[in-house]
Amino acid sequence: MSVLVRAIRAALDEINTPEMFIKGDEFQSYVRQYLFPKDKYAILQKTHTYKSNKDDFIANTVEPDFKFRSIRTGREFFVEAKYRSNYFDGGIDACKPYQLRRYLALDTETPVYLAIGVGQEPSAPGQVFFARITELRYPRLFRSFLKTYEINVDRPVEESFFG
Repeated sequence: MSVLVRAIRAALDEINTPEMFIKGDEFQSYVRQYLFPKDKYAILQKTHTYKSNKDDFIANTVEPDFKFRSIRTGREFFVEAKYRSNYFDGGIDACKPYQLRRYLALDTETPVYLAIGVGQEPSAPGQVFFARITELRYPRLFRSFLKTYEINVDRPVEESFFG
């Protein structure tokens, strides 16, 4: 296949990728770069891209976006990354009810955390919230609840957070 044909296919894939998946990928990159950097956390698992799942669904895509291991302590945990551009009626829909049930079930084996970015740019959110999935009772989260879990947008999540 020629370079031109590959370039055209890549461009078409990019054009045909829904915006919500592009923003989700950008926020996942932010989570990796700023909250769980390579010098502190190793990636054990990462969900697949929109394109790879569109072509052939990959079963572990239903798991949280990342599975990390702390380089210092060896602790392993999952992180589901959710980006929202703004609040709606004072809150955000962090996940679907079936996702919350699935993450809570998974948390019985390996801790699951939710990283939520809110702001105009998924690669530089204005606010970031980080909570263990067991703290959530409902998929819709209001500002009053989220405020308790706000973290610094430009610093790694500290080991002390994991107990």
